Amino acid sequence: GLIPSSPYTPNYAVSIRTMEVYCSTHLRCPHLAIEPFVKSICDISGVPYRSTLRKNFSACYDVYLKLRDESEKKILQALGRVGLWRRKNVCLACTYELNGEEKLQFKILVTMDGNDSLKQVLRRCLDPSYQFDDGDGDEDSTPPASSSQGTQLEDPRNVGEELYLPASTVNRYTKLDDKDLRTSLEDDGNPCAERWKNMSTEKTEKMWGMYDETGIFLCLCRHGFAVAVADMVKSGELSKYPLAIVEALLDAFGEDIGAGYDIGCRFSTPLRNSPLGHRAEDSRFHCLVGSFHGHAHNRLCQLLHLATYVLGLGLEDLEGCERFFAKSNTLASCIRYASTFHRRQKIEQYIKHVDKLETPHQLGKFLVDNYKQALGLIAQESALREQIARRGISNPKDVFHAWLKEEHDYLTGLSKEPLEETLQMEYYQRLINLKARKYVNETSTFIQYDPSQPKSRNGSKAVIARRIAQENYDKAVGLVHESEHLLGVEQTWSPTSQPFLEAAEMVRRRRYQRCLDELERLVVQRIFELTRMNLSKTGYKLRKHIAQALSTRSQAIRAALERYNAAARAFKPPRRVLTWDQVVNYAFLSDFDLLRDTRCDIRDRLWAQPINRALMDEWFKIERAHEEIKRLNIEIRRVVTHIRDEKGFLIAAEKAAGTSDPTLAFHIRLYREERTRFSSVHLQRFSELAKTPGFSGSIKPGVSIDPTLRGEGCQAMPSDEYSMEVDEPDPSTLASKDFDDVEDEGGEEEEEDLDARLHVLQL
Repeated sequence: GLIPSSPYTPNYAVSIRTMEVYCSTHLRCPHLAIEPFVKSICDISGVPYRSTLRKNFSACYDVYLKLRDESEKKILQALGRVGLWRRKNVCLACTYELNGEEKLQFKILVTMDGNDSLKQVLRRCLDPSYQFDDGDGDEDSTPPASSSQGTQLEDPRNVGEELYLPASTVNRYTKLDDKDLRTSLEDDGNPCAERWKNMSTEKTEKMWGMYDETGIFLCLCRHGFAVAVADMVKSGELSKYPLAIVEALLDAFGEDIGAGYDIGCRFSTPLRNSPLGHRAEDSRFHCLVGSFHGHAHNRLCQLLHLATYVLGLGLEDLEGCERFFAKSNTLASCIRYASTFHRRQKIEQYIKHVDKLETPHQLGKFLVDNYKQALGLIAQESALREQIARRGISNPKDVFHAWLKEEHDYLTGLSKEPLEETLQMEYYQRLINLKARKYVNETSTFIQYDPSQPKSRNGSKAVIARRIAQENYDKAVGLVHESEHLLGVEQTWSPTSQPFLEAAEMVRRRRYQRCLDELERLVVQRIFELTRMNLSKTGYKLRKHIAQALSTRSQAIRAALERYNAAARAFKPPRRVLTWDQVVNYAFLSDFDLLRDTRCDIRDRLWAQPINRALMDEWFKIERAHEEIKRLNIEIRRVVTHIRDEKGFLIAAEKAAGTSDPTLAFHIRLYREERTRFSSVHLQRFSELAKTPGFSGSIKPGVSIDPTLRGEGCQAMPSDEYSMEVDEPDPSTLASKDFDDVEDEGGEEEEEDLDARLHVLQL
């Protein structure tokens, strides 16, 4: 029962029970590191603390975790759960598909995001060859990072690839983070190409010299189970990390995957241009944006990616990573100065702990709470239909989708320059540019030359300036000839000619119109986003997040306002100028009198009226609620079926191993108790939900569509062997006969009968 600190002649040993206490306590409270725990043991034992005790306890703890990992590997090997089994079966509600299920728009919903709290400091020491500046200046004499060398010893140990993605997989997409790809996003038509920059490396350059691992990139299913994680090494949130995650998702789940990402709108471009582009397109992989971050994107992006408007998404907010990081950030204090191996070890242990004890415990509550939330929204549908009818809308589904398309076309049109008479205005501008160029006459230009100074700098500068001026003039003439050829102009326009004056007026009007369009676009987006700020159910954090985005947009509005006023003064006759106070106080489109001067006035359009917009948003929420009910009915039945199948499979495996390897059978029993710990809790909640008015699902188990998901070498279980006749759900019945552990009197006979009826191959 003791674990020594070294394999031969150890001086210290720690009991396994003490290790279990620390492991469980540390995972429940990650703030508790090894040192304070050892100090508390010293206080209880009445001995002084020494750093040697901490080092030896850490060595014993590594052995303890290694023993646990090896035991778990042997159990999973015996059950045939190796390779990609964990990732393919990460969540029983997402992956345990049954026969006869209705097809969903998204086979599985996941969320992924990066977090820079779990950083690791790179240990360095000053290079002996570095020379300090002995000067008396007041400049900072801190030696640069290049003058130091790493002191961290290499540790060949690894945590494995069951959860962590190997660095080789991630680095395959390193070349996709080049500047050319980031530049290509500007021409992709992506409305958020220039807005979100967290994939840019410039923001994290300063931390590279101090940190080795700068954070983690995590992927969770919608219920909170960890699918994959990768280390961000000496970089920010580069596109190679989500690309590696996407590859893992495609390998595990195949088609119809919906992945939420705070910059999913922008990430769709590098994904499409990557080697995974065709595969992701063929597999119908969808890049989505979470609800929390989506309301800070511009309105044009929201129309395409906001969760409220995405068909088949239900009420999922795709912000599970933010909730996970709120808890995992407590790990930061105990891994900041840890070695690379111990950092990954602690992160992996914490994620596995959450997947085994916290997320499964809350799974039933998650499903039941979402079901009740969806029923609450659907209960408001009749009242909403009455309000919609009073507004004269007979077919809300078609009308609201048409409004979204019309709004999208309107905002897209504002961001594009008009094409009419473009060639005439371009020709006018080229004539102006030609007039600004100086013609260089070789006979009239004299350069002073001193024979005694053949390399005179004055002569050389003059020659260069003359050559550059001549080249610029020739280019301007060539552009003018090109425009004349396109327009069919026989004689060059003069400044007093009528076409020249008309083109000048068109250029002034276009400059004014473009400034007006940009100002209108920013103000309209601000108005629509303020409506989200004023909603009663918008939380404080979301309000703050939107406020920060609006603050940034306010700066853009101020700059656009200055450009508009300059163009308005240059117009003939001058147009009305605006002040900052006038623009910033606009709350509704009806207050924006400036829109009368734009190409199209949208104040009278139905989709732009505040009441109609509120009705439209509520309608889409109810649509998503119906989709959520459809998904929850499937997921609840999957959980019930998995509870039955998992217990029966593990009991049979335990009995099969009992005759040949009692130790393995004992550990399979512990594994079964861990896997079925919360079964009665889930069934109790589902039974109560089944009595709720409006419940349309079933809590009767079904038949798994792929029995190999329970483990390689496992045969299918006949559904009649585990049939459940539930006319009126009774919590006491569901939590006893078919699901509870058979440990009472007569339990052995029932298990033998169960084993006789199961068709299980020898392990």
